[in-house]
Amino acid sequence: MTGFVPSVHGLPFANCWPDGTPVFEVPTPFGRVPVGNARLGLCGGMVFAALDLFHAKRPVPACPTPAAYRYIARRQVESLRLPFGAMRYYAWQTRRDLGRRTAAVEWPRVKAALDSGHPATLGLVLVRSRDPRQTVKNHQVLVYGYSRSGDVLTLHTYDPNYPGDDGLSLTLDLADPTGPVWHSVEGPRVRGFFRTGYSQPRTVPELT
Repeated sequence: MTGFVPSVHGLPFANCWPDGTPVFEVPTPFGRVPVGNARLGLCGGMVFAALDLFHAKRPVPACPTPAAYRYIARRQVESLRLPFGAMRYYAWQTRRDLGRRTAAVEWPRVKAALDSGHPATLGLVLVRSRDPRQTVKNHQVLVYGYSRSGDVLTLHTYDPNYPGDDGLSLTLDLADPTGPVWHSVEGPRVRGFFRTGYSQPRTVPELT
C-alpha cells in the first residue's frame, strides 16, 4: 500500500457533471468559445487532481467549487496527453486480445510504481471498436496498492465514479490473462489497462 486512502484522499463527489458544461473555454476576438462536454466524464482530471493533492499534502475539496472544477478540467485535458494519449486509447480499443499485454507489459510497470511507494494512474479500456468516437467510453482510475493470492492479482483502486469506496478493486488472473479484468462493482467489463503518463505539477492550489 502507498498510503492513499480513497475515503480520505479521493475526491468525495462523483464523476457526474451537468450536460453542456464546457471542459474549458478558448478566448477569441469574438469572445470565449466553450470546448467539450463534462457530461462525458472528467475521470482523468479527478484522478490526477486527487493524486496532486495527495502528494502536496493538501486537503480535498468537499464539493466541486468553481476553482476545483477548473483545476479538475485542466488536469482532465493534461491526463489525455493529446494527441498521443487519445491515440493510445484508440489503438488499444481496436485490438482483440488485451489481457496478455496487460499482464506481461503493463502490470510490471504498475507494480514497479507501487513497490516504490507511488500510486499509479491507469487507463481502463472498456470498449472494442474502430470508431474513434467510442474512446470517450473508456475510463481512468488510480491504483494505490495490490495483493496476490497465488496467480490472482487484486489492485486496490480509487475510481472517481464511486467516491469514498475503500473496498473497490480490479482483479485479474495472471496465469490466464486472456479473460477480462474484473471490476468489483461493475463486473467483467474491463478489457485491459495501461499505466498513463502522470506528472506531478510544481504547484498545487488550495481547492477547498
